[in-house]
Order: sequence, then structure tokens, then C-alpha cells
Amino acid sequence: MSKAPDAMLFPREEYEARWARVADAMAARGHEALIVWQRGAGTFDRVGNVYWLTNFTTMGTGQDPPEEGLGDGGYTFSAVLFRGGEPELHYGQPEAETDGSRVVCGKMVNHAEGLMTGIADYLKAAGVEGKIAVVGDDVLPGRYDRLLRASTPQIEWVVDEGLLAGPQKVKSARELEIFRKGGAIATEALGAMMEVLLTGGEGAEAAARAAAIIVKAGGGYHRLDVCHGPRSEHFLLSNDFYGYDRSAPSAGDMIRAWLMGPIYGGYWLDPGRSAVCGGKPNPAQRAILEGAADIVDAICAAIRPGITPRELGIIAEPVARRAGYFEAREYVPLFGHGLGTFFEPHPIPVGDPGPDPDGAMGYDVPLQPGMVIAAEAFLRGDGVGLAGFEENLIVTATGSERLTRTPMRYW
Repeated sequence: MSKAPDAMLFPREEYEARWARVADAMAARGHEALIVWQRGAGTFDRVGNVYWLTNFTTMGTGQDPPEEGLGDGGYTFSAVLFRGGEPELHYGQPEAETDGSRVVCGKMVNHAEGLMTGIADYLKAAGVEGKIAVVGDDVLPGRYDRLLRASTPQIEWVVDEGLLAGPQKVKSARELEIFRKGGAIATEALGAMMEVLLTGGEGAEAAARAAAIIVKAGGGYHRLDVCHGPRSEHFLLSNDFYGYDRSAPSAGDMIRAWLMGPIYGGYWLDPGRSAVCGGKPNPAQRAILEGAADIVDAICAAIRPGITPRELGIIAEPVARRAGYFEAREYVPLFGHGLGTFFEPHPIPVGDPGPDPDGAMGYDVPLQPGMVIAAEAFLRGDGVGLAGFEENLIVTATGSERLTRTPMRYW
């Protein structure tokens, strides 16, 4: 087994196995060529697919200047091209500013003069024409997409956003170890947020405690979300610009804390907890806290290989009904989802959602060992608040393994 260079989480053979699965998915869908887009650096756009395929991300700030004539995406965007053999990485940031020793692919192709026009010229010179499947159609800004399409009249760009769902669905043993590390970090960080809020500390302090834990461990985050008090009833997640502010809950206020993001190694975790500041809920608060927690516990207990998301929703429905879930003024029609480098298919519906004729929702796809799943529930009480909980789990051969072990009940 080859040794991975420093600062790399996986050896080359891990990436080669991913490429093979992508090639199989392309063949099954009749694609001879595929391009996968990613925005990098200061943002995290939906799925870090180029990173997952090659260990590459750009170093730009995450958004190129809007003025025409100032480049066409090289510092922010990158793409992986599959057209037989090992994949090619196409990027526009200068070669001198790129560490190729940490990139895993068949060939790196630099387009420092312009990424969109460079890729267009490359495809023409290589004689590539006809259909090319696209993953990341929602990643490229319109002006870049228009430029690329105008420069490639010989190509029909065919969007197939779900193509990587299969290859990414079941994680390798190495990926699961990274998830476990991320789960340990998230557990500590979410616990720190709750400790601050339970004792009446500021939302910003709760976020700062979590951020320090995550960053010190070598991880990162997309958003640290804090809700408390009467306003929290009206928002599923915080509507503060950063997800938190310097306000603090008072004793007896509902509190809610959520982590979101590629917590470690680019893999997404998003656990959440709720309680009451001071740890002494009144009967109405306790009812929605216990109800939401019970729903999540029921789903976690039912997760096992072979069960489908539809079946999990049906199992959770009577628990939700006893908790008054369907009598709430409004409720979230989802009890969970898959996890990878972002949210993945196989969402867990609330009860039986009815037919899924084209299979796009994956309601009837059996869970397999190695999948990573989120189980979540939000329960609203008018004039009381909104309680939410989320657990992140690995599907194992015999059931499930909780990645996030922050206490569920702080009362």
C-alpha cells in the first residue's frame, strides 16, 4: 500500500477506487464523458466533489470579481474531466501557487490564461464532441457557464446531478474513520455550545467555544447556529447573519444549538440539540423536548441494513403522532437524510410519503452498511418554542453507530 504524502487523509488507492465507481456509474447511464465542477477556498458549495475525486481545492477567496475581463474563474473554480482512463484535473490558478504533490489524478491541466476558454480550447484540440455529462450545474455562475457553452458549440452539455450519488453512497473503511474523528469533534463542540447556553451565556460565546474546539482539531465549519427565546419559535434555524449574535438567553428560555459543515476532512456533519436555559423546562416545554427527542431515538433504534427510508418514516410516524407533531401550526416534512461531503439522497420522510415513481428521492432504496445517516426532528409548540434534535450515525452490519454523542436530554 502506498503511503499518503503529509496533509493527505487518503492514499492513492482510495481515489482509484472512487474513480472506478464513477466509471461504472457513467457506463450505467450511457455517458462517455463527464465534467465535475467545484467552487473552492472560502466557500463550500453543496458537494466538494473535485476534492473528493482528487484532493484538490483552489486557494481563492471563493468568489471571483464580477467585472468582465478580470479572468474567468481560475482562482475559485476547478473541474475534473472523465473521458476514459484516469481523470484529469483542470484548474486556473497559477501553477506556481499550486502544490501538485497533494493532488491525485491522471493529469493536471492548467489554464492560467482563462479557465472556461482554456477548457473549451482543450476539448476542441482533443477532438471531444457530442454529449458530456455535467455534475455541478448549479455551481458555475451564469456568466462562466454562458462563456463555456458559447466556446464549445460542438458539445451538448447534459446535466446529471445525481450521477455521483451512487459512487458516494457507501463509505470506505477509511472514510468512516474520518467520520468518526469528525463525530468526536462535533460531540465536544456541540456540548460546549450547550453548556454556554444552559448557563445563560451569549450566543456568540457559545459559537466561539465550538469554533475553537473544531479549528484546534484541524477541522472547519460552514455555520454555527444558535437560537433562543421567543423568537426561536418562528425560525427553524437562526436568521442572524452569522448564525449567532451577542444576545443571551434568560432562565426558562428555550435554547437550540446546531453545528453545520464539513467538520473534518471535508465530510459533512450537522448535529443539533435543544434544552431550556437553566435546565428546568416547564410542562409545555418538556412535552416538545421529549417529543422531538423520542422521534429521533425511534429512528436511531430502527436503523439497520435492509430497511428503507420509507419504512423508517412509517416507524417514526406513531411516535410523532403521540407527540402532537401533526397538530403543530407547521412542521418539517423530513426526519433525516444521508450524509457525505454534503447532504445526500435517501431522505427519511415523515410517515409514508406516497409513490416515488422515478426513484429520485430514494425512499425505497435499502440502507447498506457503510452509509452515514442523519436522524432529525423539529417539534413546534405555539407560544412555547421549537425543539429540534439531530443525530448522525453510521449504518453497521447489525444496526447503527452514533457518531454524535452529545447528551440528548439536558433536563
